[in-house]
Amino acid sequence: MGYSFTNTAATTAAVNNRFVTTVNMANGTYTVANASPVWSGGCLLTATISAVTGNDTPGTLTIVGTGVNGQALTEVLTLVAAGTATSSNVFRTITSLTQAGWIINVGNDTIVVGCAAGNIACGSQGQLGGVLINNTVATAFSVADASRTIITVPASQAAGTFYDLNGVDFGGYLKVLTTSTNDVTVFHTGTLPSVYAI
Repeated sequence: MGYSFTNTAATTAAVNNRFVTTVNMANGTYTVANASPVWSGGCLLTATISAVTGNDTPGTLTIVGTGVNGQALTEVLTLVAAGTATSSNVFRTITSLTQAGWIINVGNDTIVVGCAAGNIACGSQGQLGGVLINNTVATAFSVADASRTIITVPASQAAGTFYDLNGVDFGGYLKVLTTSTNDVTVFHTGTLPSVYAI
Protein backbone atom coordinates (compact mmCIF):
# COMPACT_ATOMS: atom_id res chain seq x y z
CA MET A 1 0.00 0.00 0.00
CA GLY A 2 1.37 3.42 -0.93
CA TYR A 3 1.47 6.52 1.21
CA SER A 4 -0.48 9.73 0.84
CA PHE A 5 0.74 12.90 2.51
CA THR A 6 -0.61 15.80 4.53
CA ASN A 7 1.09 19.16 4.91
CA THR A 8 0.75 21.31 8.04
CA ALA A 9 2.03 24.87 7.69
CA ALA A 10 0.26 26.70 10.54
CA THR A 11 -0.40 26.37 14.24
CA THR A 12 -2.72 23.51 15.21
CA ALA A 13 -3.65 24.93 18.60
CA ALA A 14 -7.23 24.39 19.75
CA VAL A 15 -9.77 26.96 18.56
CA ASN A 16 -12.63 26.59 21.04
CA ASN A 17 -15.04 28.87 19.10
CA ARG A 18 -14.16 27.92 15.49
CA PHE A 19 -17.66 26.68 14.57
CA VAL A 20 -19.99 28.52 16.96
CA THR A 21 -18.99 31.69 18.81
CA THR A 22 -20.40 32.32 22.30
CA VAL A 23 -24.22 32.22 22.17
CA ASN A 24 -27.03 31.48 24.61
CA MET A 25 -27.96 27.80 24.55
CA ALA A 26 -31.27 26.99 22.88
CA ASN A 27 -32.95 24.00 21.27
CA GLY A 28 -32.51 24.26 17.51
CA THR A 29 -29.84 24.81 14.91
CA TYR A 30 -26.88 27.12 15.54
CA THR A 31 -25.27 29.31 12.90
CA VAL A 32 -21.99 27.72 11.78
CA ALA A 33 -19.32 30.47 11.67
CA ASN A 34 -16.70 28.40 9.77
CA ALA A 35 -17.23 25.13 7.95
CA SER A 36 -13.79 23.61 8.62
CA PRO A 37 -10.73 23.84 10.88
CA VAL A 38 -8.00 26.39 10.16
CA TRP A 39 -5.69 23.58 8.96
CA SER A 40 -5.96 21.16 6.02
CA GLY A 41 -6.99 18.02 7.90
CA GLY A 42 -9.75 17.19 10.34
CA CYS A 43 -10.36 17.73 14.04
CA LEU A 44 -12.22 16.42 17.03
CA LEU A 45 -15.09 18.80 17.72
CA THR A 46 -15.48 20.34 21.21
CA ALA A 47 -18.61 21.88 22.77
CA THR A 48 -18.02 23.95 25.91
CA ILE A 49 -20.82 25.20 28.16
CA SER A 50 -20.46 28.07 30.64
CA ALA A 51 -23.02 28.29 33.45
CA VAL A 52 -24.69 31.67 33.98
CA THR A 53 -26.93 31.12 37.03
CA GLY A 54 -26.90 27.47 38.05
CA ASN A 55 -26.53 24.73 35.45
CA ASP A 56 -29.05 24.29 32.64
CA THR A 57 -29.81 20.76 31.47
CA PRO A 58 -27.73 20.78 28.27
CA GLY A 59 -29.11 17.82 26.31
CA THR A 60 -27.38 16.80 23.09
CA LEU A 61 -25.71 18.37 20.04
CA THR A 62 -26.16 16.67 16.67
CA ILE A 63 -23.11 17.26 14.48
CA VAL A 64 -23.53 16.82 10.71
CA GLY A 65 -20.57 17.13 8.38
CA THR A 66 -17.91 15.14 6.57
CA GLY A 67 -14.93 13.09 7.65
CA VAL A 68 -11.32 13.36 6.49
CA ASN A 69 -12.09 11.38 3.29
CA GLY A 70 -15.20 13.42 2.49
CA GLN A 71 -17.62 10.73 3.68
CA ALA A 72 -20.93 11.91 5.25
CA LEU A 73 -20.69 11.83 9.03
CA THR A 74 -23.21 12.41 11.84
CA GLU A 75 -22.64 12.20 15.59
CA VAL A 76 -24.93 12.90 18.54
CA LEU A 77 -22.76 14.41 21.26
CA THR A 78 -23.98 14.35 24.87
CA LEU A 79 -23.25 17.80 26.28
CA VAL A 80 -21.73 18.37 29.74
CA ALA A 81 -23.16 21.02 32.09
CA ALA A 82 -20.49 23.65 32.85
CA GLY A 83 -17.91 21.55 30.98
CA THR A 84 -16.57 20.38 27.64
CA ALA A 85 -17.70 17.41 25.55
CA THR A 86 -15.51 16.09 22.70
CA SER A 87 -16.66 14.18 19.62
CA SER A 88 -15.45 10.65 19.05
CA ASN A 89 -15.45 11.15 15.25
CA VAL A 90 -12.97 13.21 13.24
CA PHE A 91 -14.65 15.98 11.21
CA ARG A 92 -13.18 17.77 8.19
CA THR A 93 -16.25 19.94 7.59
CA ILE A 94 -19.30 20.94 9.61
CA THR A 95 -22.65 21.36 7.84
CA SER A 96 -24.99 21.81 10.82
CA LEU A 97 -25.04 21.81 14.63
CA THR A 98 -28.41 21.22 16.31
CA GLN A 99 -29.08 21.16 20.05
CA ALA A 100 -31.98 19.18 21.57
CA GLY A 101 -33.11 18.38 25.10
CA TRP A 102 -31.93 21.71 26.58
CA ILE A 103 -33.88 22.88 29.66
CA ILE A 104 -33.19 26.29 31.15
CA ASN A 105 -32.48 26.61 34.89
CA VAL A 106 -32.51 30.33 35.75
CA GLY A 107 -30.54 32.15 33.04
CA ASN A 108 -29.37 30.90 29.64
CA ASP A 109 -26.04 29.12 29.88
CA THR A 110 -23.75 29.84 26.92
CA ILE A 111 -22.12 27.45 24.45
CA VAL A 112 -19.13 27.62 22.10
CA VAL A 113 -18.27 24.92 19.57
CA GLY A 114 -14.76 24.52 18.24
CA CYS A 115 -11.97 22.13 17.39
CA ALA A 116 -9.50 20.37 19.65
CA ALA A 117 -5.77 20.80 19.04
CA GLY A 118 -4.12 18.84 16.25
CA ASN A 119 -4.34 18.60 12.47
CA ILE A 120 -5.77 15.10 11.99
CA ALA A 121 -4.26 13.79 8.78
CA CYS A 122 -5.82 10.33 8.91
CA GLY A 123 -9.08 9.42 10.62
CA SER A 124 -8.44 5.72 11.17
CA GLN A 125 -5.65 3.28 11.99
CA GLY A 126 -2.78 3.02 9.54
CA GLN A 127 0.96 3.40 9.08
CA LEU A 128 3.22 6.44 9.31
CA GLY A 129 6.00 6.33 6.75
CA GLY A 130 7.88 9.47 7.69
CA VAL A 131 7.99 13.17 8.52
CA LEU A 132 9.58 15.81 6.27
CA ILE A 133 10.67 19.20 7.65
CA ASN A 134 9.95 21.90 5.04
CA ASN A 135 11.36 24.87 6.97
CA THR A 136 13.70 25.25 9.93
CA VAL A 137 11.64 24.13 12.94
CA ALA A 138 10.84 27.14 15.12
CA THR A 139 9.59 25.12 18.10
CA ALA A 140 9.34 21.43 18.89
CA PHE A 141 6.28 19.62 17.52
CA SER A 142 4.87 16.13 17.76
CA VAL A 143 3.00 13.55 15.72
CA ALA A 144 0.61 11.37 17.71
CA ASP A 145 -2.20 8.86 17.41
CA ALA A 146 -5.26 8.38 19.61
CA SER A 147 -3.24 6.91 22.49
CA ARG A 148 0.39 8.06 22.31
CA THR A 149 3.02 10.40 20.94
CA ILE A 150 4.82 8.69 18.05
CA ILE A 151 7.59 11.23 17.49
CA THR A 152 8.60 14.59 18.92
CA VAL A 153 10.78 16.69 16.62
CA PRO A 154 13.00 19.14 18.53
CA ALA A 155 13.33 22.83 17.66
CA SER A 156 15.97 24.06 15.20
CA GLN A 157 15.83 21.04 12.86
CA ALA A 158 16.94 22.04 9.35
CA ALA A 159 14.66 22.27 6.33
CA GLY A 160 14.91 19.08 4.25
CA THR A 161 15.37 16.78 7.25
CA PHE A 162 13.41 13.54 6.78
CA TYR A 163 12.54 11.18 9.63
CA ASP A 164 12.02 7.69 8.16
CA LEU A 165 9.60 5.87 10.46
CA ASN A 166 9.44 2.67 8.36
CA GLY A 167 5.66 2.31 8.47
CA VAL A 168 5.13 2.50 12.23
CA ASP A 169 1.53 1.56 13.09
CA PHE A 170 -0.86 4.15 14.51
CA GLY A 171 -4.34 3.65 15.94
CA GLY A 172 -7.56 5.68 15.96
CA TYR A 173 -6.18 8.63 13.99
CA LEU A 174 -2.93 10.42 13.13
CA LYS A 175 -2.42 14.07 14.08
CA VAL A 176 0.25 16.76 13.92
CA LEU A 177 0.51 19.04 16.98
CA THR A 178 2.37 22.30 16.56
CA THR A 179 1.95 25.72 18.15
CA SER A 180 4.13 27.55 15.68
CA THR A 181 4.45 28.19 11.97
CA ASN A 182 6.39 24.97 11.45
CA ASP A 183 5.94 23.61 7.92
CA VAL A 184 5.93 19.80 7.99
CA THR A 185 4.62 16.99 5.80
CA VAL A 186 3.64 13.57 7.15
CA PHE A 187 3.56 10.54 4.84
CA HIS A 188 0.87 8.05 5.88
CA THR A 189 -1.68 5.52 4.69
CA GLY A 190 -5.12 6.95 3.90
CA THR A 191 -8.20 6.89 6.08
CA LEU A 192 -9.94 3.52 5.91
CA PRO A 193 -13.68 3.42 5.14
CA SER A 194 -15.89 2.88 8.19
CA VAL A 195 -18.36 0.80 6.13
CA TYR A 196 -17.59 -1.64 3.32
CA ALA A 197 -20.15 -2.63 0.67
CA ILE A 198 -20.25 -6.23 -0.49
